[in-house]
Amino acid sequence: LDVRQIKTALKGLRQLSRIGPEDELDLEKTIDTTSKNAGEIELVWRRSRKNAVKVLLLMDVGGSMVPFARLCSQLFSAAHSSTHFKDFQYFYFHNCIYDNLYQDIERMEPVSTEHLLRVLEPECKVVLVGDARMATQELMQKYGAINYYERNDMPGMVWLKRIAEHFTHCIWLNPDAPYYWNHPTVLMIGKLFPMFELTLDGLGQAVKKLVVKK
Repeated sequence: LDVRQIKTALKGLRQLSRIGPEDELDLEKTIDTTSKNAGEIELVWRRSRKNAVKVLLLMDVGGSMVPFARLCSQLFSAAHSSTHFKDFQYFYFHNCIYDNLYQDIERMEPVSTEHLLRVLEPECKVVLVGDARMATQELMQKYGAINYYERNDMPGMVWLKRIAEHFTHCIWLNPDAPYYWNHPTVLMIGKLFPMFELTLDGLGQAVKKLVVKK
């Protein structure tokens, strides 16, 4: 995978809709209306087609994700520089999502996960990236987070379920090869989110899943 290939794959997320002011000339209807007016020109305007898709990228960083840092950086660069999205937001987490997500890789600038679930529309396309491998208690237990500064008043699995239930389209990209997925937490997360390998083929399948109407 490289940035160009990823950008090409992400083009599949485009959803062109006619939104905004009527500022585009509808040539066919203008000709039709003018003909019915005995040749007296009557201009017909329509809303222009604009991309309405919104994307939320959530990336696991640190620990077992370190070997995949370059690959994840390419994915981020491709998504961030893409012009195919009406809105693009990204946040980071380590191993699992808890009370906060973070605006920076160092995870020093927290944003309440609860707040994001309130303000982000359900139609936003959610892409989670991570190997999904962690100690079972990190996923299933209250206060099971590996980082002591995480409040983790609610088990990570509960937060993941809330994300899956709030957004209509979510997928999980796993940089590990599928033969590494036979792990308790990977299997549990794989039941919650459609999981795809972070390869060109896997990304293509993930994009198709994200655009399927529900």
